[in-house]
Amino acid sequence: MKSMKKVFFIAIICMLALNVSAVKIQTNYRNSLILAYSQANSVYEDENIKLEIYDEQLWATNKTSKTIFIDYAQCFAFHNGSSTSLYNPDDKKQGDAKASMLNLTTKNSEFLALAPNMGTKQNETKICWLTTRVYGKYSTWEIPTVDFTEYDKRLLKAIAQLVKGSNPSLNANQFEGTSVLHFTEDESINNIGVTIAYAFKKETDEWTTVSLSTWVCDVIFAPYWIEMPKELSDKEKRGFEYKETDPIYIHVRANSPFEFDEDKSPVLVCEWEGDYDDGTFKLRPTWIPNKNDYSAGDIFTSSLMLRPDIELYKHVIKFDGADSDWGKMTYADWADETFQK
Repeated sequence: MKSMKKVFFIAIICMLALNVSAVKIQTNYRNSLILAYSQANSVYEDENIKLEIYDEQLWATNKTSKTIFIDYAQCFAFHNGSSTSLYNPDDKKQGDAKASMLNLTTKNSEFLALAPNMGTKQNETKICWLTTRVYGKYSTWEIPTVDFTEYDKRLLKAIAQLVKGSNPSLNANQFEGTSVLHFTEDESINNIGVTIAYAFKKETDEWTTVSLSTWVCDVIFAPYWIEMPKELSDKEKRGFEYKETDPIYIHVRANSPFEFDEDKSPVLVCEWEGDYDDGTFKLRPTWIPNKNDYSAGDIFTSSLMLRPDIELYKHVIKFDGADSDWGKMTYADWADETFQK
């Protein structure tokens, strides 16, 4: 009899423990706008060079046994129909009246050398960032200095549809639901691309010019939270044995738009914060700087947003599913609050 009472008592304790742990499950989330670019159009390849757009950047691989030179003066990045010279990425967008921004020749250009392929695994070389111009403040009623482009109009229309399809909280600016839109190239809300000039000599007239562009084929509006890696203790850091650490995981409450290599993701997860009353919203990066002199909140400041070459944590996008159980969901006032271990 005593043994049965003991078993019953243990069972009650276990049930209470499970209930307590269930109550404690809480997800501090923020809203995100996820831009999935066409995979088929994110790669260009010929007999000499391979270009790929992934992880927000353009990467190049030399397929030959000779050094390849890329001439920045002849290279341009494109975003929604406007172009920017790669020679001086801090310059403003080019317009029709400023087609040749710096009037440069190859004599005083800057070059990037791609190492020859030596028969082993050839690592890609980063050429430039392509998505930083996606970030910033958007207004449904005013765009300073320029007119609304067709891409802008389609983006704002898409935002209205996505927000309406989500589950807004009481203040209409926080959403627990997930909504998705699919686009063809002609319907897309965002287009990025590049024109690259390469040759096997710096001083030559025989430059090969190639172009690569891709567009957003799927856009997802969904909650997200960030799983930070376990930090090693001072004791664990000791010694010279290899210690593998986890990347940062960006958890998204949505289904993946397509299968992709997590190391070469053509998916951009933007932090989204809207102001319904003012008709504005902001898109910010979700990558985390891996330096002690940057706080987690600094990733959303304009100073870091314009300096994308800082050292970043490796991050992996995890699509948990649109119907995943995240427990009690609480909107985080600041991105730091979404960091969970």
